[in-house]
Amino acid sequence: MTDNMPDLDVQFGEACEIDPAAGPIEARDEATGAEQDVLLYITVWCGDCRRAVRFLDEHQIPYRTIDIDQDADAAHVVELLNRGHRSTPTILIDGQHVATEPSRAELASIFGVQDEGAASGIFARLRRS
Repeated sequence: MTDNMPDLDVQFGEACEIDPAAGPIEARDEATGAEQDVLLYITVWCGDCRRAVRFLDEHQIPYRTIDIDQDADAAHVVELLNRGHRSTPTILIDGQHVATEPSRAELASIFGVQDEGAASGIFARLRRS
């Protein structure tokens, strides 16, 4: 992250049912075998956030969440990463910003998984007809 981002005391959202005292959550990158720290900045009312969390749960990818409506420092980080916008979900892997408001297809590409749901949108249905 950049020097102008505040240090955050990470808060875990309800979507993440783990013990915060256990430390960072890590996901294994199947391509390289490396461990990853996956962080989602979310809001509870955001449909895109629910879709991203559902995707990660379906593919058993460990993650942690921070609700930017509950954490002003986290909201500031999201604004810095998204040109002043509070766009969610904003996703970081190992502290690097990798996506904001990604589609299922983008999530599948980011995490290197096959996802049948990514091809089930309206455009996929139109292509099949």
